[in-house]
Amino acid sequence: MSDHELGMKMVEREELGLFLEAYQTTPGVDRRFVSYSERPDFICSRADAVLVGVELTWVMCDRDFRDSMFGRDPSLYDVVDGLYGAIQVKDRKRRTGTWTHRDNTILVLQEGDCPLARLGPWLEDLGPEEFSDHGFAEVWVADHSELDAYGNIELFGLYPEALRGHFQAWYRGKPYG
Repeated sequence: MSDHELGMKMVEREELGLFLEAYQTTPGVDRRFVSYSERPDFICSRADAVLVGVELTWVMCDRDFRDSMFGRDPSLYDVVDGLYGAIQVKDRKRRTGTWTHRDNTILVLQEGDCPLARLGPWLEDLGPEEFSDHGFAEVWVADHSELDAYGNIELFGLYPEALRGHFQAWYRGKPYG
């Protein structure tokens, strides 16, 4: 493994830690890191020792270059379109090749452009059927937009219905010290 690949895995491991920390605050779930993988990114274990894959992916919004240059937030449509696109791309990859735990993988859509305080109500209005056409066991949006300020992330469960909704973060501290 090259130094670059090793560095990328270290960053992914930190991002997995943030997800698992936030995930532990959702009702009825318990996952622990077990090992690195490639397809999916990680293997975790539930409290009952069942192994689960975890795939992390950054959602890139297709927005105007000028908007990104001047720091303008993408539209909610752009963000949701990015979420749909990422689910489709990852589901195609999940169905092919040597994907471990193909039928028991959690997809984590990492989003840093639009806070869940703004995006969450819109996702609630779309309904669960909008995000059910895939083979993942669970699909989550991980809001990284306030990571620098608070040191943690918030989650929105897209699928399945039992885990659907916005899970507010418990803050480790106040913003900026």
